[in-house]
Amino acid sequence: MKNAILVQVVDSYGPNKFLPLAIAYQWLNALQDPDIANEWQLQDVLIEKVNINEYVDSIQHKPDMMAMSCYVWNWEYNCILAKTLKKKWPDCKIIIGGPQVDKQDENLLHKHNYFDVAILGENEIGFNEVVKNLESGQFDHIPGISIPGLITNQPVRTRDLNKLPSPILTGFYDWILSRYDDPDIMWQVTYETMRGCPYQCGFCDIGDKYWNKTISFDIDRVHEEIDWMSDRKIEYVSVCDSNWGIWERDLDITKYVIKKKLGNGYPRFWDVTWAKNNTERIKQIALADKEAGTQLFKGITFAVQSMNKPTLDATKRFNLKENVIEGAMDFYRQNDIPTYSEMIWPMPNETVESLMDGAQKLIDMGQKDFLMVHPLVLTPNALMGQSNYIKMNGLQYESVPLDTFWLNDEDNGRVTEYVDAVYATNSANYEEMISGHLHAHWLITLYYYGWGHVMMDYLNKVSDINHTQFIEMFIQSLLENPDTMIYQEHIETAQSIREVFDDKNLWGRNIDGIFWEYKSATSVKFHRDRAKLLNEMKEIVSNFADVPDKVYEINSRICADWRETYPFTLDIDPELCEILFDTASDRIEISHLDCNNIDNESDFIRVAYHYQRKNRYWRCSTQPVGQIQLHQPSQSDHYQLRVVGVG
Repeated sequence: MKNAILVQVVDSYGPNKFLPLAIAYQWLNALQDPDIANEWQLQDVLIEKVNINEYVDSIQHKPDMMAMSCYVWNWEYNCILAKTLKKKWPDCKIIIGGPQVDKQDENLLHKHNYFDVAILGENEIGFNEVVKNLESGQFDHIPGISIPGLITNQPVRTRDLNKLPSPILTGFYDWILSRYDDPDIMWQVTYETMRGCPYQCGFCDIGDKYWNKTISFDIDRVHEEIDWMSDRKIEYVSVCDSNWGIWERDLDITKYVIKKKLGNGYPRFWDVTWAKNNTERIKQIALADKEAGTQLFKGITFAVQSMNKPTLDATKRFNLKENVIEGAMDFYRQNDIPTYSEMIWPMPNETVESLMDGAQKLIDMGQKDFLMVHPLVLTPNALMGQSNYIKMNGLQYESVPLDTFWLNDEDNGRVTEYVDAVYATNSANYEEMISGHLHAHWLITLYYYGWGHVMMDYLNKVSDINHTQFIEMFIQSLLENPDTMIYQEHIETAQSIREVFDDKNLWGRNIDGIFWEYKSATSVKFHRDRAKLLNEMKEIVSNFADVPDKVYEINSRICADWRETYPFTLDIDPELCEILFDTASDRIEISHLDCNNIDNESDFIRVAYHYQRKNRYWRCSTQPVGQIQLHQPSQSDHYQLRVVGVG
């Protein structure tokens, strides 16, 4: 029998381990061919980034084939592993596939001559044929493969997904689980109920026409696989479907997952990419989870990427109409269901001004919960990654470390993965790229991590200062206060971003041996010196606006603190209470559902500023204590506000 090793590795995060999906489909489908099943045996499955030299040295019998599933988060590791293995066993054939394999580059395997064959697309059919022809080395008749100097015809898609053996139902995953005897491992499943996407977004790998037809797995199979996940107490399921909620059955599947979790608590999380346009069904899905109290989702995504029409045109992206987004956000707010939005910077035809205008539109439409602004990276199989598109839109990029946060200091010895990150476009140069990231940093830190949320809403209500205007003036003012902690956060964040592009440093900032995402890092710093932050906020904001001390106090106290005992009450002027909370009262109760359950800072900051940052964990609930009837306002009533720099 010939020996095969399968490789689909990811970084380890604490006790989490990820079961491999793509490579399992390839292998199990190949075994359905009697010729392959009779000739090959599985020697090992590698699912985590172990030390490469130690791993290769530990292999006792010569492998005849190594099949690798390649993604942006494991490409460099796979390259080094392949080179190391080839030095010891040069006759071992190494097959690669996955999204990171460039479908356009005929010289890919010349550049990486330690790989023998590349499988393009999903192409389980092509993998079978490659395995059967490994000994002869004749591959040029197989559709959808790349060999040195040649890319064959378009790969054939798997039309009947139900013919693919399930790694869950065949016992393949159980075999992997049986090899680990650590009871503290938290197993994670990457899962799909369908394949394909009807959209053609330019920044996405599956925007290619190859993926436009959607194909689904049988619903009975899906139910059986969910049963297994629940029985095996799978913590986290990362659903690969590109548009959860696009089909009616997505609601039915969600209800089935809810039923299983209510039964024994698992799976705990069902992480999905939401459909772009099926708002009514997504509402039903979200409401079902809310009413059941199962908290399967991290929130409902409004992934607009940009609100600037020239940018949307250049990226072949469409967004829902603004009134539809506004209505949907209002629905989720009324039902206390968290939402979050995503944008990308810097995009073609986007400027710092248009980026912030887009963010303000989202806030005006009701996005009060969370916003993420991702750096634009180019992937080899997306429209944006093609040379003609890059040239036409003036994209300039640098190979920089992948923005994988939450790495430990000791993880620095691992293989660093890289992405092509854009640092300039036809509408933004390098310095403007930095400026855009800093504007996003402060908008998200202050508004969506809470440190200025109440204050910014207050100024928006009583003046013509909207949230992004506030950020512009805030940045100008902090630069005039170099002795503050806030100024230091600005400088350190800017320097860290520059070092990513200039020196290939890791994204994020190291605090207590952990690389935190930038907004999270600043929030940790602010949390640790809240009294100083409060004084500095007054100092910086007073340069352009008058804000009552009580607003500063409420803003500070509404940001969750594990050291606080909840609930507690604060006295407040009834008119100010009506401005802030739409109800007139002379006292408010501030509470938090979870903080009293946390007894140390380490756990608190991990939950508040990392794991649950999208779910408004930072924000305490506020409840007016009693109501007071105020007089009807007359035209002469107004709020005193001093504004500098706003006409």
